[in-house]
Amino acid sequence: MSSGEPLEDQQSSAFTHRLEMLKELVEAPDEAIEALYNSYGKTMFTNAGGAVGAAAGVAVGGPVGGIVGGVVGKKTAGKMTSQDGPFIAETGPSAMGAYPHLRRVGDLVFVSGMGPRSPETNEIPGGPVRDDTGNPLNYDVTAQTHSVINNIRLILEEYGAGLENVVDILVFLIDMDRDFKAYNEVYAEHFGEIMPARTTVSINALPSPIAIEMKVIAKV
Repeated sequence: MSSGEPLEDQQSSAFTHRLEMLKELVEAPDEAIEALYNSYGKTMFTNAGGAVGAAAGVAVGGPVGGIVGGVVGKKTAGKMTSQDGPFIAETGPSAMGAYPHLRRVGDLVFVSGMGPRSPETNEIPGGPVRDDTGNPLNYDVTAQTHSVINNIRLILEEYGAGLENVVDILVFLIDMDRDFKAYNEVYAEHFGEIMPARTTVSINALPSPIAIEMKVIAKV
């Protein structure tokens, strides 16, 4: 190379330049991000947040790079999805009606009622609560609860947020006497430190053969 700088100094300079570029992107004015957002659409820009995070991780390198990549990706995706309106996550379970995975109003994000169905297979972890003819089946509410919370996490993370942003949770159980204790233990694993407000209610049935559904509000 013709710069005359030692190779080590050149590598350090390139590293600093890459980080500055990433910093400028994440801190870009909202109007610049929104103009691109309107031109290319929400899904592309949410995915772009992950790409920027990956680039940041490569720039830093090593285990620290992975952490930096996650932080930068989340911040970028959050900025790129800052407008009010509905959002459908590519990683979320399929909807059973004409509704989005979440909708943003101001700095609040309202996540639609979420069940435990696997986004990959559409199966119910822990098994359905009844068969096709309506006969009751034995099921594992612990597995269902873990899956519900994971579905919520996937949707929020694709949007650029996380479980730590959740401020309110409404939980529906079809059998309070049978399932409350096990569900409550799983809930505490995920939200025991976050401590959002919570309401748990018992209902007769849900639209599909599941034992639990959660609806959350997050602040971003």
